[in-house]
Amino acid sequence: MHSFEINWGVVAVSDDHAHVRQTYALWPAPVNDDQCFAEAGFSHFQSDDEGWSESHWDAQAEILQQRVLSVLAELGHAVVLSEPLVEDRSLFRFWKPGEPLPVAEQLRWPILNDSLPEVVIRFGSAVELCAGSGHELYWISRLPDCPVSFETLLAQLAAGWPVKQVQLDWSKLGFNPVSCSAPPEILTSGTVG
Repeated sequence: MHSFEINWGVVAVSDDHAHVRQTYALWPAPVNDDQCFAEAGFSHFQSDDEGWSESHWDAQAEILQQRVLSVLAELGHAVVLSEPLVEDRSLFRFWKPGEPLPVAEQLRWPILNDSLPEVVIRFGSAVELCAGSGHELYWISRLPDCPVSFETLLAQLAAGWPVKQVQLDWSKLGFNPVSCSAPPEILTSGTVG
């Protein structure tokens, strides 16, 4: 049986308007057999005959998702930069528009449903988080004002789980530096909204 572990990799270091942006991928493993992960070069898949408990994995993945939000929130207030998902009020749409879902739901639904757009959440002026494409995969970008290293963030996120660095072909997993970043005017001004 595979144990739950945290995998991570260096995705990119780019210079946007003279600001260095370091982007990392972070995901729980093993993953279900997944064509995108396989094409990216990943090989740590769980299979039914190994006695792996799907409900145990789901519970651990939920804890990781909560940790991602809470650890990054320590660096600044969370602001959804992508088009926010809203409550479905189809019966009342003509009278009252739906309210944006809470940040945790903005993150959860694009991970579960690949037909939804990616979500981009900015935490203060320190970090941006992007997720979606139906994968339990977090793209974490450290911005120039981030006061902590990625290694420090990783230690807080893993907190007791084994950690393994893995390099993959990130383009096969949907990494898009354009959709997973704030518009240039936000990067330059350091303010949101």
